[in-house]
Amino acid sequence: MIAAARGVAVYSCDAAFDRHTLTGGPTMRKVATLAIGERLAQPIETQVDDVLALYREEFPQILQDLADRPDTPVVEGAALLPELLAARRVPPEEAVWIVPSEEFQRAHYRRREWAWPLLSGLDDPEAAFDRWMRRDIRFAELVTEQAHDHGYRVIVTDGSVPAAGLAASL
Repeated sequence: MIAAARGVAVYSCDAAFDRHTLTGGPTMRKVATLAIGERLAQPIETQVDDVLALYREEFPQILQDLADRPDTPVVEGAALLPELLAARRVPPEEAVWIVPSEEFQRAHYRRREWAWPLLSGLDDPEAAFDRWMRRDIRFAELVTEQAHDHGYRVIVTDGSVPAAGLAASL
């Protein structure tokens, strides 16, 4: 969204995820084949560990996608772990992480029209939603820690500044 607001070519890691799971590693296959209820029933730390592992597995595929492009896009998505970019020696001035505040995360996902149908067949959709949000909030905390550890910039958004405003501040 931010890059689009600036009129720049974008590569979305999220958009490539389903394609990458077809040839992904063991964690990607595990997570992709688990039903949402099974996935969210796992302990939060297990879920977060799996998300970190699957993004580490996916990263080489993202790099290959980028190598195959004729342009140099802005790359966005949760799969871009700061540790992975730091290992590739991406300079701090070339990367920024925008993470949601807990309140924004919960409120925004409550409004996403695809979120509740995903949970509707579960015994307790509200509890599943809470576990999902706790997982994503913990993931955001870890990404923030990693980014700070590697000298990268982090912006915590509460949703009060629109994408165009965030783009202007970068």
